[in-house]
Amino acid sequence: MTLYAVILFSHIGGAFFLFAGLAQEWLAVSYLRGPLDGNQTNTWIRLARTAQWSYGPALGVVLFSGGFLASRIGGNQGWILVSFITLLVIGLIGAIFTGPRIRAIGKAAMADSGKVSAALQSRLRDPMLLVSVGLRVALVFGVVLLMVSRPNTRLSLLTIVCAASIGMIVELPAWRRSAVQDVKATH
Repeated sequence: MTLYAVILFSHIGGAFFLFAGLAQEWLAVSYLRGPLDGNQTNTWIRLARTAQWSYGPALGVVLFSGGFLASRIGGNQGWILVSFITLLVIGLIGAIFTGPRIRAIGKAAMADSGKVSAALQSRLRDPMLLVSVGLRVALVFGVVLLMVSRPNTRLSLLTIVCAASIGMIVELPAWRRSAVQDVKATH
């Protein structure tokens, strides 16, 4: 077994764990938006928090192993740079938009002591949680497409823009549902 084979295996394994963590987070965030009691809410919050422990390190493995693999095939290809930047953006989206919201929800749930208050329900229905995870999943699929097709820089950028657009469009109903639920809650 060669070093290249081990690093390629690490790269593919990291991608699997990245997808698994994002799927876990998407599942947890989706269920947190539904009617739950305090115990169920705490369970789904724990699941959302543990997802970060799966995809965070996986993203690091994908970036480092991808850097090694890119150095072996020549890093002067457009799809490599676009993939690298997109993976960094995926990490930033999770760190900026999802992580703080999940932590705030966890703190609010602990303060509610077994019941789900209106303030906590409002946090749970935050559409940014679903949009963030949906966008990141779409971007990861876009990066996988770049790795398979290896297009030039211009086509790579177009691919990622299309992936981001699809991710946003898929989550548009989340915005609508949140708006409707907020109107119902105020009446």
